[in-house]
Amino acid sequence: MLELLFAAALVAAPVQDEEPPCDAYGSDDSLSIGAAVSPARPGGEISLYANEGLHGMIGVPLKCFSGWTSSDPAVTVAAARGKIVIGRDATPGRDVEIAGTLGARTVRTRFRIAPAEGPVLTGFWSQASVDCGGPIPRDPLRELRFNSDGHFAITFVPFEVRQDYWGSVEFDPAAGRIGFVVDRGNTVPAGLMLKGQARVEGDNRLFMDGVYFGGLDAAPAAGCSYVFQKR
Repeated sequence: MLELLFAAALVAAPVQDEEPPCDAYGSDDSLSIGAAVSPARPGGEISLYANEGLHGMIGVPLKCFSGWTSSDPAVTVAAARGKIVIGRDATPGRDVEIAGTLGARTVRTRFRIAPAEGPVLTGFWSQASVDCGGPIPRDPLRELRFNSDGHFAITFVPFEVRQDYWGSVEFDPAAGRIGFVVDRGNTVPAGLMLKGQARVEGDNRLFMDGVYFGGLDAAPAAGCSYVFQKR
């Protein structure tokens, strides 16, 4: 009986797919590496990843890369752990380029060193609440992305890599001011109000007043008050 049960278990066991060999990757122009969209503070770490395929949907093992380089001696790559390590002596505001080679292809990514202390917007935020002094947008702003290099992107309804509009942002935490400038977009609403007040509480709550990101038939006269939660 035991022999029969053991044989049945072997038959029922799922077949594990073998990981493709490294030479299966990097054959076209879709190969890329990227640094996580999160604050790169001196003394900290951020995640490193590699993708290829349509919309970068296929993950590529970092062990397949060689010759990792960094443009800043204070920043190193710990590929075995999937991390970019920022030394304590890294200079805030400096742009860093990371490069890795897979076969005959070398790919690069860039990010900016964040301040050692104080509020940093870099990351993904989702609307927690909004008050427009009247009607509010039907669709919440589900993804507000701040890149480390001073750029933003807004997406009400995320779908793959589509974004509604994007551009540059300036944030003065001491004065509590924020201002957005739209560069381009797939859907840019009319009547946007992109200069207002902003403050960060802790590491994961962002408050903005007097701004309006779209979603209503008519823009509110005084803008809206938004609360965002960091994802």
